[in-house]
Amino acid sequence: MRRFAFFRGCFIPVRLPHIEQVSRRVLQELGVDLLDVGGFSCCPEPMGFGLNDKLTWMAIAARNISLAEDEGRDILTLCNGCLYTLKQANVALKENEELREKVNEALAAADRQFRGTVEVKHFAQVLLEDVGLDRVRGRVEAPLTGLTVACHTGCHIVSPLEVMRFDDPYDPVVLDGMVSALGATPADYDLKPLCCGWTLTNYGTRESASKLLGAKLTAMHEAGADCITVICPQCHYQFDMGQMMAARSMGLDFRLPTLFYTQLLALAMGYGLDEIHYRRHRVRDPAFEEKLRRVAA
Repeated sequence: MRRFAFFRGCFIPVRLPHIEQVSRRVLQELGVDLLDVGGFSCCPEPMGFGLNDKLTWMAIAARNISLAEDEGRDILTLCNGCLYTLKQANVALKENEELREKVNEALAAADRQFRGTVEVKHFAQVLLEDVGLDRVRGRVEAPLTGLTVACHTGCHIVSPLEVMRFDDPYDPVVLDGMVSALGATPADYDLKPLCCGWTLTNYGTRESASKLLGAKLTAMHEAGADCITVICPQCHYQFDMGQMMAARSMGLDFRLPTLFYTQLLALAMGYGLDEIHYRRHRVRDPAFEEKLRRVAA
């Protein structure tokens, strides 16, 4: 059993609680023990907050990390954005003594201290490095053979490369391997490294985000994808809710359901669509559902 402090973040508990529920179940079945740590706050959010007040951003992140240090557990998060904030802060504070002293001076007011004794990991890294894909394959009871899946890794988990060390931001392939381990076929599509447009939706214009998203969805569809899988909640929301809005404005004549990787994993482990809360998704497709039934038969 591998033990972690579970950093839920803000987005999943508020907007996608079903993803948290499914993730807890499958991770536990794979031998990952998650501890809920009292006192965790927002990571905080890396773009709007991190770009405007970097020292406060880092101090709040350091406070969160210090709570995991008290428990003697590395942090596991389901969110690319949380990983980006917490891992960047963790690495910077371990390497920069002057910055560490400045942040700890701020934390002293809350009787906290960053010591640099834990690591921060994304759940995908835990599956790869701590659980191992061989064990994941061993838990597959309903191989997703015949299902073509468009993989979207997201931005924050791959950049900056020297800190994240997860995948090639210009040619991401790690998630493809995780999908192949479930018996499914990763779609080979154009625009694969392209952002989902979530940040553009919040800090740019919805029209621009819809055009970007529409182009990526079209490339996935033309490559024969039956569905999309992601490892970031913001990307999930963009490909689900955002797809619904982009389809209206751009006249898309197809639907690509989006599954968080732990949902896809759960299906391969024998869970049904109701058990992964598929009905909570905005974008659903009868053709995908029928194909999944044939795959499971």
